[in-house]
Amino acid sequence: MFDESFFVALAFFTVIGAFIYLGLPKKLLHALDEKSTEIADELEQARTLRSEAEKVLADYEAQRKQAEKQAEEIVAQAKQSAERTASEARDAMQSAMERRTAQAESKIKRAEELLQKEVRRAIATLAVDAAANLVASGLSAAAAKKLVDENISELGTRLN
Repeated sequence: MFDESFFVALAFFTVIGAFIYLGLPKKLLHALDEKSTEIADELEQARTLRSEAEKVLADYEAQRKQAEKQAEEIVAQAKQSAERTASEARDAMQSAMERRTAQAESKIKRAEELLQKEVRRAIATLAVDAAANLVASGLSAAAAKKLVDENISELGTRLN
């Protein structure tokens, strides 16, 4: 009647009874509940961290877009500044060329006037010398006047 199966069953029920008496199922369930609560807290923290990371990512994306926009504005301003500087340099060069051209024309005009004065002075000196030679050689006043008039009329064609 008491064979090995009886003792195995008795040992099994004794161990189970001891577990129940010691409150092991409650402790096991309590430990499992604590672990599930801990896992739920970790999941909630992970969700919180993920939402914070998404916010930080969105902030960085907004900052990146703003930085790109500022870079584009800086490039556009630099282009405008370069164009404005080139235009100002072109205008300054044009006005300098105009001033130099005007100065050159003024110098040429003064040189022409000076040359005309020198030519007139030389002609007057030659005319006086020629008249003195003619008077000294005994040329009549009428012949001298005729000679001077002819030379004056030819002078215009000779100077051109």
